Amino acid sequence: MKRVWKSIAIAAGILLVVVLSGPTPFSLVLGGAIVFLGEAFRVWASGHLFRNRELTTSGPYAHLRDPLYLGRLLLIVGFCVMGWGYSWVILLPGLAVFFFNYMPRKYRKEMARLESLFGEEYKRYSSYASSLVPRLKPYPYAKQKPWRFDLFWSENREQYFVIGEIALSLVLLGRYWYR
Repeated sequence: MKRVWKSIAIAAGILLVVVLSGPTPFSLVLGGAIVFLGEAFRVWASGHLFRNRELTTSGPYAHLRDPLYLGRLLLIVGFCVMGWGYSWVILLPGLAVFFFNYMPRKYRKEMARLESLFGEEYKRYSSYASSLVPRLKPYPYAKQKPWRFDLFWSENREQYFVIGEIALSLVLLGRYWYR
């Protein structure tokens, strides 16, 4: 039931961004760049992530622990910037939910799960790699593995995020053209 309410809240937030938007050429370009960067992190990360089978330290994981979360944060900011107008009203509650609900809940569950799966290896990695701020110098024990399409597409199913972002971007672009 929590999942249903969470989905409803996300859909309502997205709808409010669209309804309250007043995009400008500048906001579409700046916000679009932020959205692109956010999804680039997510695509890069999802092509490296082997959930629950190994501690992923290749690709963006060599520089930060949670590139998917960083990507999500950039998407929240980027779409609010794209929408401009009163969609900024959604940014503050969106960031509050992200930092005070989503991230703490994910940390509690995920860090405990990863520590139980990978033990000292995870502790060493998490003490080096920060969550949302990438380090320039990669994790010294990072595995050198290539990005894999099958992980992106089948394992982590990031294509659905990409499709949703393209759709929302087109809707905001339409709001600019047809207002």
